Amino acid sequence: MKISSRHIILLAAFCPIISYADGPTIADTLNDRGVISVIQPAALNQRLVASAVSLSATDDSDSSAELATPKVRGGYRVQVFDDNNVRTAQRDAQLCKKQIESHFPEFPVYVTFSSPYWRVKVGDFKTRGEAEAALGEIKYAFPTMAKSLRIVRDRINQR
Repeated sequence: MKISSRHIILLAAFCPIISYADGPTIADTLNDRGVISVIQPAALNQRLVASAVSLSATDDSDSSAELATPKVRGGYRVQVFDDNNVRTAQRDAQLCKKQIESHFPEFPVYVTFSSPYWRVKVGDFKTRGEAEAALGEIKYAFPTMAKSLRIVRDRINQR
């Protein structure tokens, strides 16, 4: 049998693996020391704490309920304003928010900026039917906004 250079390379590559198989494993090394240090960013620690608090919010204790973050789920909102004019969009969005809030205090109103658009959205509706009913009320109260009104899927806060 002739030994080629490929056989020698394979033999040389597997020799270190065989010699390490007899030594201690990573688990043995960790168990001998008895201490494991985890280094993590502060933001990750805050998320872990918030997650633990929201899981314990199902308890009846008042302290855990105060620390829980609002629950968010998929739903619908009525978009009443959408503009990207650099000079006027932010001011117009705030004005639109005030108009809607004064006429419909029962609906939460959200102003968002996602470059380059300023948007105003109304409500936290679980179903499209609820959003359509609100759209009809807003259209009746503000007929000049009728062209820009539309229902959008969004992440909503649970009531």
